Amino acid sequence: MTAHDDAMNCRDMAEHLSGYLDAELDDALRRTIERHEGRCPPCRAFIRTLARTVEAVRSMPRRPLPPALKKALREALLNTGTPDAQ
Repeated sequence: MTAHDDAMNCRDMAEHLSGYLDAELDDALRRTIERHEGRCPPCRAFIRTLARTVEAVRSMPRRPLPPALKKALREALLNTGTPDAQ
């Protein structure tokens, strides 16, 4: 599927949804998703629900992690070999 393909299906749309909601897609792909959304009521509902969820989570106050959880997460990341865990 290319960015200029009008035959986007629901799976293709879902693969690009994060970038779409974060306004990270090029104009052609954004328009392709919008055309699909206009023709597909289930995807339209999914996009609206996810957008509201993202907005709600982003509006929540940030709180620091409890020290024990922070330590456990760091140890888990170190055990996976993730370079950013330090």
